[in-house]
Amino acid sequence: MDIRYPKATPNINEQTIQNMAGVPKPTGMIPAEVYRDRRRRLLEKMGTGVAVIFSADSIGKGQRQDLDFYYLTGLEYEAGAALLLAPEHPHFKEQLFLSALDIEDTRWHGTRLMLGRALDLGTGFAKAKRISLLAPSLVEAVLYSAKRELVYLGPIVGYQTAIPKQLQVLRDASARILGSSIRDGHEILPRMRSIHDAYEIEVMSKAIGITTEAFKLAMKTVQPGMNEGQLQSVFENHFRANLCKANAYEPIVGAGGNSCVLHYTQNNQQIKDGDLVLCDVGCEFEMYASDITRTFPANGKFSPRQREIYTIVLNAWKAAVAIARPGTTWQALNDAARQVIEDAGYADEYFHSVGHFVGLYVHDAGIQREILSAGMVITVEPGIYLASEGIGIRIEDDILITEDGCRVLSANLPREIDEIEQLMAKA
Repeated sequence: MDIRYPKATPNINEQTIQNMAGVPKPTGMIPAEVYRDRRRRLLEKMGTGVAVIFSADSIGKGQRQDLDFYYLTGLEYEAGAALLLAPEHPHFKEQLFLSALDIEDTRWHGTRLMLGRALDLGTGFAKAKRISLLAPSLVEAVLYSAKRELVYLGPIVGYQTAIPKQLQVLRDASARILGSSIRDGHEILPRMRSIHDAYEIEVMSKAIGITTEAFKLAMKTVQPGMNEGQLQSVFENHFRANLCKANAYEPIVGAGGNSCVLHYTQNNQQIKDGDLVLCDVGCEFEMYASDITRTFPANGKFSPRQREIYTIVLNAWKAAVAIARPGTTWQALNDAARQVIEDAGYADEYFHSVGHFVGLYVHDAGIQREILSAGMVITVEPGIYLASEGIGIRIEDDILITEDGCRVLSANLPREIDEIEQLMAKA
């Protein structure tokens, strides 16, 4: 598909853009060309019609960019913006709409550039406009569409959930454009986002590597008498020291009976001698998540009973990973892990599914009813939870589906009992 991208002029080149303040541009390890190619592929998959994707209304502490918008633009901090996609438009198949420019606001939040060639080049779009022009531009694009179609690319939500902004705008536009209709395209982006390119795998591997090193520090640091929160700080201090601005999700650091609570997040109890400590923790690096769980003894040695249950969970993990390859179904992964646990007599103590997609979000976009494909990154995380004994064990790793099998991206973190005890051995 032919898309006209801005070309540099003698006075404005890529280096100039990189050094220019106030230009919203992709940052980090993934170059702008990758985002352009994603938009091109999305336009091809749409084929016809017009779609709108909005950025987050605000981005601040605890707030993240809309992930579909980020996936297609790389603009992590651009709030109040929109992306207009129109494969049938004769001139601008993709347009970026930025929030209004407030000169006074630059004193508080930094310089923002005026519209112009430098802004087009920086964002990588053929045309950047202000958000006030989105409505007429949307109408124009729909009129260029042969079937006057508006394509909804957002998620399907329940009837009690607020209507997504993207869908509301399309509904409002359709009510005003005679002969127009809305087409369902809600599975297009999840399919795209679930297949990761080499750049994404590199970023995710970085996040996973940082998390595995944090786990090793935690295993070496833990001792009876510590508070769960102190152990959590070992992870988070390592994350911040390695330029991870946030956790990928709320950390779970549960000792003893707390290890049996699947979403335990208080992390404020004392760790006792003889306790197992279940840590489900991951960092976010350049917007991509890692998600790892390890269960280890506070005193560095598994008891015979802990060894028994841990071995069952480990064998369930191995059974699922052994069949993780293109063409395998999620149901097959679930069945493989569950069969091991059921055969050991603990069917009622395994409460959850075997895993999920990982990417820009810890439970990332993807379609679980479809088979696994090369490029997907998933978790495998079986567990057994014996609340009456205070033994909760889960083992979780991030797995890349390859052309002929799979690769454990978190393989550098010990999961065998002897390896864990060796790592934790105090001098």
